[in-house]
Amino acid sequence: MAPSISELEHTLSSWLSWYRFRRMVNWAGRGLTLGLMIAFGFAVVARLKAVLSLEQLIQIAVLASALGAGWGAVAAWLWPTSQSAAARYFDLQFGLGERTSTALELARRKIVAPEWLARDQLADALNAARAVNPRARLPIRVRRIEWLSLLLAAALVAASLAIPNRQFAVLAQQQAVQQAVAQQVKALEAIRQQIKDDPRLTDAQKEQLTQPLNEAIAQLQTGALTRQQAVSALTQAQQQLQQLADPNALAQGQALQSAGQQLSQNSASQAVGEALQNNDLNAAAQALGSIDTSQMSAAQQQQLAQSLSQAASQLQSTNPQLAQQLQSAADALQNGDTQAAQSALSSAANALSAQASQVTTAQAAAAAAGQVANGQQSVAQAGQAQQGAQGQGQGGQQGQGQNGQSQNGQGASQGQGQGQGGGAGRGESDGGTGQGGEAGSTTGPSNNGPGDGGVRTYEPIYSPYHLGGTGGPEAPLAGTGDPGSEVVGEGPSRPPTSGAAQVPYNEVYDQYYQSAQYAIDSGAVPPGFKPVIKDYFSSLEP
Repeated sequence: MAPSISELEHTLSSWLSWYRFRRMVNWAGRGLTLGLMIAFGFAVVARLKAVLSLEQLIQIAVLASALGAGWGAVAAWLWPTSQSAAARYFDLQFGLGERTSTALELARRKIVAPEWLARDQLADALNAARAVNPRARLPIRVRRIEWLSLLLAAALVAASLAIPNRQFAVLAQQQAVQQAVAQQVKALEAIRQQIKDDPRLTDAQKEQLTQPLNEAIAQLQTGALTRQQAVSALTQAQQQLQQLADPNALAQGQALQSAGQQLSQNSASQAVGEALQNNDLNAAAQALGSIDTSQMSAAQQQQLAQSLSQAASQLQSTNPQLAQQLQSAADALQNGDTQAAQSALSSAANALSAQASQVTTAQAAAAAAGQVANGQQSVAQAGQAQQGAQGQGQGGQQGQGQNGQSQNGQGASQGQGQGQGGGAGRGESDGGTGQGGEAGSTTGPSNNGPGDGGVRTYEPIYSPYHLGGTGGPEAPLAGTGDPGSEVVGEGPSRPPTSGAAQVPYNEVYDQYYQSAQYAIDSGAVPPGFKPVIKDYFSSLEP
């Protein structure tokens, strides 16, 4: 049987398939190493900045590894390799002495030679190829440097995920704040919709009440806000709504509700009382004006007069005008003058209708301000759980140390302070008495550090100027000036011997800092005191 070039080509194809598979395995490992190094790069970035959580880093590591290995395998399998180049490579690797590549070129007439030479060369190449085991001659091997690179990349990724990262807590806190802000945006939109759907309010009142809400929603939707910025926006909206909630109008509304309970017990004024209890003052005014005293019996008139008189007494302190008109109607009914009573009730209805707008606006503003205040507290407390968990261990150690120090004293300690011009202090306890030095001279450790950090020595803040500018008048403290004398107006004080503060330091710091920051931003603090306040909170920052 004459040798066939197709048999040689089939043999070369099988060798090339094994070669591609061997190359695919090697390049898949290299791609896996590359993917792990990319994942390690993300882990390094996550330690420098709070951008990725632990779950996200794990997902990135798995995805990068899979994509790297897959990319390497697919690229190695699909990488183009011609049959002639493969024949030359296999001749070299299998020790065939260029039999395969020469026979292939002779068969394809790339080399001019006699027919018998091409036939004999092909037969010799086929005989040599049949004796070759490509898997034994080209085994799958991974170089040691590649194994070490893969193991090093895997170890780096595992270590970056296993070693605690403080940025995770920061990111969790930021996410909690952003989630709380998103919830408050929805809450503000719901409050705004409630105001728009309130039939008691006019369009002008609705626009006035929704303006602070619109501004707060716009500020909260600007982007990634800090907790202080979000709280400041909600605080500003709350204060604007509180300014619309007139205290006098609110007091009038509460008094009208109380008067409504009394009026609802009488059949003639029941509609008025129920409308007042529902804060529907316009409906109450209409019901009050529609009372027809001429159709009542004498007994009914006396009962209505009693109810009106009691309601007038309840409104006397908050709404004297309306109280006087109701009392006039009650007096007229007691005297049997239904015409005067009807006129007084009409005047009272007109007065109540005129007050309805102001009271309704104040009540709606107060209700909205209360809801915004609840949202402000939610945002202010967002992320506190992560912050408290992060400093629980250190705070617990410090708390034990403080308890140990307090137990070193013999008996219950009682302090007695005394101020002098030099700032000297004196302390007394059941175990003994000691004379203290001047204020600020203590160099030992202090227990006023934050609960989630190390113990720090308090650094007093000194303001190098007087209130109202330099050169202002000084107010000397009255006293004899003798050592040991007391300043007039002060005396020894004794702190309580029982009870203890239970609120951790780091949980109340943000609330006070946010209030001070808002006061600075709103211009309520004189410019000269702004750096002093900032330095003060910086020295206390957890």
